[in-house]
Amino acid sequence: MKNLKRLLTRCDRLIMPRRVLLPALTLLVIFLASCAPLRPELGPPVSSDFADALIQKWRDKALSINSIQGLAKLKLEAPLNNISANQVLLVEGPDRLRAETLSPFGVPLLLLVADGEKMGALLPAQNIYYQGSSSPENLGMFVNLPLALSDLVGVLLYQPQIIESWKKEAFTLKTGGWLLIHSGTLQRQEFIFNNMQELIEVSYFKDNDLLLKVQYAEFSESDSSYPKLLTLEIPEKYATVTLDFSDVETNGQIRPELFKVAPPAGARVVYLPD
Repeated sequence: MKNLKRLLTRCDRLIMPRRVLLPALTLLVIFLASCAPLRPELGPPVSSDFADALIQKWRDKALSINSIQGLAKLKLEAPLNNISANQVLLVEGPDRLRAETLSPFGVPLLLLVADGEKMGALLPAQNIYYQGSSSPENLGMFVNLPLALSDLVGVLLYQPQIIESWKKEAFTLKTGGWLLIHSGTLQRQEFIFNNMQELIEVSYFKDNDLLLKVQYAEFSESDSSYPKLLTLEIPEKYATVTLDFSDVETNGQIRPELFKVAPPAGARVVYLPD
């Protein structure tokens, strides 16, 4: 964690460069529609009791994670926009987030802090600090995520939201593992578990169009509770966003002041709508 601790220390004293391009970033991009993807080949159905046990095992493991702090390579691949950057992430449930995006040379590009109902975003190049409520609209201005803060935190903590459903189905997969399908009104959610009964993929659909697919991979042998690789697919944009953690710690102590929403001295403050 040495590299991470150095970067976290530097978060408290951001250097303001003259000119930095703000990436079209970028924690994640979400809730866009496209054609439904092909499913893995299904095997025989499994009982509802077994399916419920899979969900419960994942939830028990995931809910043991209260926070993460990590250093990741952020990669966005899209037809007209490819971005590579470093991402320092501090996430604490249920609704605390600090994300600093750095260029490959370590230059600060964006610092986003959200704590409950409040958020702030610093653009170091312009020395502008945006401050307001942590509504999906305000968050979406900086991370392209029309998503509630608590839901975003859930995705990052390996706790993606489960939709309300009236029908549940479950099948074995011929390639190994299981597929669970939860169907609601005009929406559907699909879970894929591997042979180790770990949740490795969750997809959200509306009217049979894929909105978002999240994949989790590279579970550590010593600590299998948190995946080191997160991949988001946004089919409408033909885009893929990847967070590849080189350093990550779960349930570590995070100083409360790192989530403080306050403009740095000398910054021009722009107030966002409530």
